[in-house]
Amino acid sequence: MTLLIPTLNTLLIESGQWFRPYQFQAAMAIIATLLVLFGHEINGWIKSLLKNQHFVIRSVIFVLVCAFGYGLATVWLTSLLSAQLVKIPNLYVLPLVIGIFIVLGMYAQKQKHI
Repeated sequence: MTLLIPTLNTLLIESGQWFRPYQFQAAMAIIATLLVLFGHEINGWIKSLLKNQHFVIRSVIFVLVCAFGYGLATVWLTSLLSAQLVKIPNLYVLPLVIGIFIVLGMYAQKQKHI
């Protein structure tokens, strides 16, 4: 039992070191998943704000939000999340990222997205 904890810690630290070059991609995958999961609510909120506007204005704003808003959110939030992942010690970074994906998957299942 005493050897199990140091071995597990060593394994987690080494896997965290292996993961570091891929943390930006993982951050982007997390942000993309969040946008997919909550995109319908975001679009509904925008739709409710614009419901009294002319069709052309609603269409232009919807295109701008989808083309530029989601793109900008993806780039900015990915950088922000990646910068936060850098601060997490190697021992915890990979279990945390895996845990985030598990929680997002459970949420998606609960919301019947999958």
